[in-house]
Amino acid sequence: MYRGVLVTPEGERYGHLITDEVVFEESRVEKAEFVFTPTFFNAHTHLGDAGLKEAPYEDLTTLVGPGGFKHAMLSEKSVDELREAAIVEVMCSRGTGTSHFLDFREGGSRGVMVTAGMEGVLTLARPESVEEAESLDVYGFAYSSMRDHDRKLIEDVREIARKRGMVFAIHAGERDCDDVDAAISLRPDLIVHMNMCPEKIAEIMDLGLPITSCPRSNAFFGLLNIKSYRILKDYEFWLLGTDNAMLCTSSMLDEMHFAAYLIRDDVAVFRAAIAGYWIFDVEPGYVVFNREHNFKNTGNLISTLVRRAEQRDIVEVVLP
Repeated sequence: MYRGVLVTPEGERYGHLITDEVVFEESRVEKAEFVFTPTFFNAHTHLGDAGLKEAPYEDLTTLVGPGGFKHAMLSEKSVDELREAAIVEVMCSRGTGTSHFLDFREGGSRGVMVTAGMEGVLTLARPESVEEAESLDVYGFAYSSMRDHDRKLIEDVREIARKRGMVFAIHAGERDCDDVDAAISLRPDLIVHMNMCPEKIAEIMDLGLPITSCPRSNAFFGLLNIKSYRILKDYEFWLLGTDNAMLCTSSMLDEMHFAAYLIRDDVAVFRAAIAGYWIFDVEPGYVVFNREHNFKNTGNLISTLVRRAEQRDIVEVVLP
């Protein structure tokens, strides 16, 4: 049991964290010895990429597009090799407080095997046929840009997801607006990116569709667009993700640190790092931070969390 202060985007509450039951009980405490936050929800990963950490600095299409570097390298590695790398990536990220990953799995059934059964990994498969989609037991389905795949296939898989109550997600607006209208027409449960199409964000917000931003990935590809992030920062269905594990860590602490200086709203960044729990109805855990290093003598716990907290500040990650 720890005595301290629970920090959420809504404010601070004092009490005790009972680790055996993964429950926070609000109460009067004379001294808040620890800082607690919900664990972080990574709302967009490609964990299978973790085995490709030497990715070159190339443009989006060359590196991750159909037939590009990523897919060529993935085809050369066995499922066991990709899975081993994904396990290490998840363990490292969990050590910094990220407990859940909404993971886009390329490669149909073979790709699903990379993360099958991993605790906290919510697998969104990319079926290569309707028959394959109907056979998969996963959290949901996800595709890259509508321009990359047969539209009829995507529409059919989206309908399967709707009938089975599964999550359906898609990339859109990452490099331009050309794939956005088609993505919106699917009424997906999640749209990833929208960084290069700020003019369409209001339409998506009016429909109440969640949007995930991945600023570090966008920066890598030269597609950083602060205007889009600042439009989204007050949207209740805005989330943060880390995108390709071959480009950057899957730790939401790292993503928050980078995003904070672009968006300049620490509460909004924190909220986006945990919003996946209530949007996708997943139970979070708690991160227990000590007050010996970065949290010592701070006057703003959220700003310290979002801008400078690090692994050495973490005493324990308590999972349900």
